[in-house]
Amino acid sequence: MRYVTSMLTACALAGAVSVLAQEQAPKSTLTGCVVQAKTTDGGTAYVLSKVEGGSAPMYVLGGSTSSDWAANVNKKVEVTGPVQQPPSGDKDSAADSKVLRPPLVVVESMKVVAPSCS
Repeated sequence: MRYVTSMLTACALAGAVSVLAQEQAPKSTLTGCVVQAKTTDGGTAYVLSKVEGGSAPMYVLGGSTSSDWAANVNKKVEVTGPVQQPPSGDKDSAADSKVLRPPLVVVESMKVVAPSCS
């Protein structure tokens, strides 16, 4: 009976880990220039532009290191984290075709690779 219970527990744990792994976006490593941008509501966002290693030319920067972005504007950085695609068909993009919706990278780690973006 103990063997059967152990096997059932192991199978349940393996299934849970498999489901969790499918829900998480794969991590990407991207290199680019940190720039400051204005949002449609007048706020400030930080963007990784001139990106190397990604499928888009720019990404919105998010995650726990967001307080470091202002200090790293115009520096070349390498970031690692999962990438989330922007929602499609929202009210801002429908109202104004000039609204750009780049993917979001949820930064888990960052390092400065060059003091400027030149």
